[in-house]
Parts: sequence; structure tokens; C-alpha cells
Amino acid sequence: MALEKIEIIGEISFNDLCSRLRKVTLRGFPNVKIYEKARINIKNVSREDIKRRVFTPQPTVYQDHLERINLMRELFLKKGIDMYNLNGGYDYIATDSDGNESEWTLIPPVVETIRINYNGLGLNYSEFLGEELKKLMQEGGHALNSNLNYLSFQELSGRKSVPQICDGSHRIHAGVLENVNQNILLIENITFGFPYYAAPQPYNIVRVIPTRNEIELKVHILTDPAHKLLYRVFPTGGIKSGNLRPPKEKSFI
Repeated sequence: MALEKIEIIGEISFNDLCSRLRKVTLRGFPNVKIYEKARINIKNVSREDIKRRVFTPQPTVYQDHLERINLMRELFLKKGIDMYNLNGGYDYIATDSDGNESEWTLIPPVVETIRINYNGLGLNYSEFLGEELKKLMQEGGHALNSNLNYLSFQELSGRKSVPQICDGSHRIHAGVLENVNQNILLIENITFGFPYYAAPQPYNIVRVIPTRNEIELKVHILTDPAHKLLYRVFPTGGIKSGNLRPPKEKSFI
């Protein structure tokens, strides 16, 4: 159903947002706080910055999602909030065209600096796997995805780390299309041993398709069914509140 209106129920300062982020866990490792000791900063970036410097795990975005983002932007602007210029976040209630209410959290898109080992033809993640992850892989019969060995992107050459979108990819691309500068959360120095769950691909190959389909263009680090164990459990910048919302607060999701 279409989004009709929003009601702001709480503002999140940058410090409060950092406190929430430091509690973010992993789907397969609920005891691991992936950003517990990370450096978290807000950076203002241009379309050119995104296209030249930022990588993405999924080189497709969906037109219907972009239209939803544009509608969200209009509704927040009516509240005096520019969703491309956030320095913290907002908890809010969304009401759809049927009158259904749901509770959400809006934060800046999240870009995580990830380590890479690129040999010119493929990515080697073996040196970035911690003992806890190795043990789980051994016990479950999981392995590194062999498709990593065939990734070839000139943009990765000479790099030891790259900034990769972890959350809010559609909002970032909507901003790119609008040619507006936007604030992102840049997270560095994450907990070692748990690399991001999908490999980086250059932003300049991103394409817009009408809607989500069954084509999977992500290159996961681990083989199925372990391919999403390393997924960061936090919201996609304004979509679902996930575990970022403090436990004491009720969620309508």
C-alpha cells in the first residue's frame, strides 16, 4: 500500500545513533556487536564521490523502490526534515492508504569500510575470517564462495580497503539521480573476523530495473545456506527498524 503520511515520534541525536549502532549484531552471530568499537562519522558526499569511490554489494536498484524513496522525501520535507542531510535520525509512524500504521526508523545510509585482498582476478577473504567464523564454517560444512575467485574489477586494483554500502542503497541512488549532496554514516574499524556478507562491486555498474526479480547479482562471501550469516541486523535507512530500536520500545512490524 502507498505511504500516506508520517508522524515523528522521536528524534535521535548523533550520539544516540552511535549508541544504537554499537549494539548491532549479525544474523548468524547474535553475540557479536560488529560496530562495538568502530569509528562512526557522518560524511557529506556528492554524486561524483559516490560514483568514483563507493562500492556496492548489489549492482541493481528498483524503480518502484526509488519512487517510494521520493515519496518519503516529500513527506519528510513537509516536516522540515531533509532526508539527504541527516545528522542523526528519527523514529516515526507511517500510515498507508488503508489506514494501517507501522513503526520505523530513519537514519542516514550506512557505508562500511571493508578490507579486501584483490589479486587482479578475484578476492581472497581467507585472511579476514576470525576463529569463531572458521569454527562455524567447519561445523556446518560451509565454505568461501568459489565465485569470488573470478571477480575482476579494475577499480579494486591497488586497494587494501574500500567503502561499501551496507544499508540504504536505494536512498543513495535516488540522491545520485537527483544530483544532491547527501550525508552518509561512514563506519570504520569494525570487529575483526566477520567480513561483510557480499563482495564489493563498483558503483558505476549500477543499473535501474523496474522491480525486484529473482536475478541475484550479489556475490556472497559464503556458500548457501550460510550466505547471509554475516548480514548486519539493522534497518535499511528508513525502511524497517530492526534491532536498532531500543528493546523497551514497542514495534508494530
